Amino acid sequence: MPRELKQSELEDIIYGAAFLGAGGGGSPVQGLSIISQIEKEGKKVVLINPDEIRNDALVVVSAGMGSPAAAKYGWRNEHIPAFKLLKEYLEKTLGKTVDYVVPLEIGAGNFAVPIHTAASNEIPLIDGDGAGRAIPELQLVSYDIYGIPISPMAITNWEGNGGILFVKDAEWAEKVCRQIVIAFQGNAGIALYPMSGKQLKESVIPGTVSLSMKVGSLLRKSREEDAHLPDLLSEELGAYVLGVGKVKEKTLETRGGFDFGKVVVETGKRDLEIYFKNENIIAKLGEKILTIAPDLICWATLDGKPLTNVDVEEGLEVVVAGLKSHERLRTEKALKAFKHLYAEVGFKDLKYTPIEELI
Repeated sequence: MPRELKQSELEDIIYGAAFLGAGGGGSPVQGLSIISQIEKEGKKVVLINPDEIRNDALVVVSAGMGSPAAAKYGWRNEHIPAFKLLKEYLEKTLGKTVDYVVPLEIGAGNFAVPIHTAASNEIPLIDGDGAGRAIPELQLVSYDIYGIPISPMAITNWEGNGGILFVKDAEWAEKVCRQIVIAFQGNAGIALYPMSGKQLKESVIPGTVSLSMKVGSLLRKSREEDAHLPDLLSEELGAYVLGVGKVKEKTLETRGGFDFGKVVVETGKRDLEIYFKNENIIAKLGEKILTIAPDLICWATLDGKPLTNVDVEEGLEVVVAGLKSHERLRTEKALKAFKHLYAEVGFKDLKYTPIEELI
């Protein structure tokens, strides 16, 4: 049954999504700022399970695109005019109104954006997303992997400058939109992947908004009750604790508009190394691989504050946890889409092995 979310639950969602973003997906600073507007606007957020929607319903993804640093303090609701533009276009061309909003990926920013879009337009929010984590490229979302066309899509700045794009695939959307984002000084709203309810059910990673709420409540419990976070994550979430220790080293290089790097965590006898392309891709303890994307590698401080890769700094005491990805990201088709990431972060011949087998 659809249910209205409380403001406290929205805050838990943002903190949980920051953790489940696997190093990316936007800052909690941005996310909390966006959802704080919902109460001020007198709006409400209604959450619905994907299985409950009609097959002929019209669903649209609402998201943000651009620089994480620019979005952290400079987001100006670019998602609202982008969604409005695509919504009006679909109404004119299809004669149908948009029934539901769904997130692109997990992340503090990229959950807050569709939550606010849904509330502002008085449209229910789907309990799910297209990745079950944050991902560095559009073609890695499950909507794309399972054949849903990305366009028509809309991209705008906060003033509504922009337009409707028709692109061959997600790779071309990345190329075109990245140039537009530069013109927009680092931030853009996007609305994309218009799909039927049937298409959504066949491609979405279900239950991730509810999962983020659960994770956020665990992190809050750790902060408020001084509970031992590694035990909470293991016992309540089924997470694998990859390591607990101090960040010894962080290297960062920007290539082709992406942040590549490595974080080294001192855990005792051996160092834990995390390799990332915007989001965390590989975790290695000594010479042993522990986790490979699409499985999740997530950060938090020992006192329960979720971290993105922008937030991780040398000297910080952290908990590093691994989580299984959804089965829809473990199919041959999905793993083929992720394979190039391994070489890009320095593991050319690596083959995906599930975290439960590696651990």
